[in-house]
Amino acid sequence: MFRVSVRSSLILLALFTSLPHFIAAQESDSLPRWTDKAEVSFVLTSGNSESTSLGVRNALTRNFDSSRLRLDAGGIRVESGTITRTAVGTGQADFTVSEQIDRETTAENYFAKLRFDHELSDRTYAYSSGGWSRNRFSGIDNLWVGAAGFGINLVSSDRSTFDVDLGATIAREDRIIGETETFGGLRLTWEYKRQVTETAEFLSHLVIDENLSDTEDLRAEFDNSIGVAISNVLALKTGLKLLFDNQPALEQVDLLNAPAGTVIGSVFTPLNEVDTQITVSLVVSL
Repeated sequence: MFRVSVRSSLILLALFTSLPHFIAAQESDSLPRWTDKAEVSFVLTSGNSESTSLGVRNALTRNFDSSRLRLDAGGIRVESGTITRTAVGTGQADFTVSEQIDRETTAENYFAKLRFDHELSDRTYAYSSGGWSRNRFSGIDNLWVGAAGFGINLVSSDRSTFDVDLGATIAREDRIIGETETFGGLRLTWEYKRQVTETAEFLSHLVIDENLSDTEDLRAEFDNSIGVAISNVLALKTGLKLLFDNQPALEQVDLLNAPAGTVIGSVFTPLNEVDTQITVSLVVSL
């Protein structure tokens, strides 16, 4: 019952904060109503080794005169296969080889975010957002976050924009090992865009979340990319994302009595504080 209540409150935080501005927005015929960017990356390896890597992301935006609604969702999944070969026969001159492939998921990360921005003046704005993410290999089964706050546009030119905002958050985290936690916090965000050349664009997005219930629990997501247009619709994009958690989740590992010895139990140890993702994607803009 508590799970349903918290999830509903996170959704309502984004929707009800946004609803009055959404209804009151006056549309202008000169604005593009809908824009959409879809990204996909896929790598397949076969032969002496097998692996597949699939990454997808989609950003759907609805523009109004003084407001913007954006839905961003995506994920990365990597599956690797271990090939075991055995031979059956009477000797080197008489045998047949069979292969067995054991596949397992070695990386998995999904997210969905909804955000509404409303201009208060030429330089300031208010926002509300809600989001969900899952990163099981970092120990996170579900993370729900709702946020609301204010921001300022520090740079606005034909080639560059730089927005910084600060907001309050409420989060619920289900870790694979450990108890479910619900806590309030603060969020600092920046978004920087730079048109480097006529065909190349640089994007930088930083999110820092502070847990006010435990200030040692500081997290950050730093996402940078550069896209090069191939045509009016297609572009190639290279990205680097860093995920930081000052208090990473725990992992249960076997305890040996000596190196390469006998398993005598298990212990809990923290996972790494930093995850790194490097992607190369094809982007379709509509």
